[in-house]
Amino acid sequence: MKTRIISGAVGIAILAAVLWLHTTFVFPLGLFLVGFLMVYEMLGALKMKTDYVLIAAASLHVLAAAFSPRLDLLESGVLGGAALYIAAIFAYIVISQFYLLFRHKQLEIGSYYIGLAYCLLIGFCMYSISKIEAGNGTVGVLNLILAFMGAWVADSGAYFAGTFLGKHKLCPEISPKKTVEGLIGGMAANAVVFFVYALIAGRFFDFISPLPAALIGVICALLGLLGDLSASLIKRHAGIKDYGKIMPGHGGAMDRFDSMVYIAPFMMFAFGGLA
Repeated sequence: MKTRIISGAVGIAILAAVLWLHTTFVFPLGLFLVGFLMVYEMLGALKMKTDYVLIAAASLHVLAAAFSPRLDLLESGVLGGAALYIAAIFAYIVISQFYLLFRHKQLEIGSYYIGLAYCLLIGFCMYSISKIEAGNGTVGVLNLILAFMGAWVADSGAYFAGTFLGKHKLCPEISPKKTVEGLIGGMAANAVVFFVYALIAGRFFDFISPLPAALIGVICALLGLLGDLSASLIKRHAGIKDYGKIMPGHGGAMDRFDSMVYIAPFMMFAFGGLA
């Protein structure tokens, strides 16, 4: 537990530093590094750790996803951020499909397509985070903080509710420790924290109203659960406990950011991030 707390504190400190430097290249670079680790860990779990072409193609796609929203801020008349990101998606799919044709005897096709789909989701997650931050100045950063809270507050609420009140298993074959009571606790924690956060932020900025924020918090808790269980299902299929060891006591980047894969895109749409 001590290792887990220390590792979590270091992770939060690094995240705070990256958010503090959000107007510099450090922010998209940090997103790319997290996305690269997630891609590497996911493909590794699917027994494709030595398929360097797939890893490189997915990583370049994530790189474009992390940096492309910055092009929209330049107003230079060059290829827009969204167009660059779509082009990167197309290039990634084409390269991966050619690789599959050449290596179809060595690759397990089911694992290949799971990896392709998940790497696309990881890229969309990084694009969404970058897009949220790029919008509305300070409010964009506040929205981004709320998106991260949507994953981690629910996780903490579910942990404590499940520990002290948990009696009914939620998905025992996928995640034995998750309970119905934990899910309710995570949803309630998100609703309360989102409500209070919006109430305070609304006093200083043009921010979302508290009641809609609370509803968004509940939806984030459900989407976070979807991301967590989806990633856990792949881990069980792969026969591994964690995706990586970069964060002692927490696992890898995929273990920490699996919930954000679904929460970040939802938050981007909720706050009009494509506008």
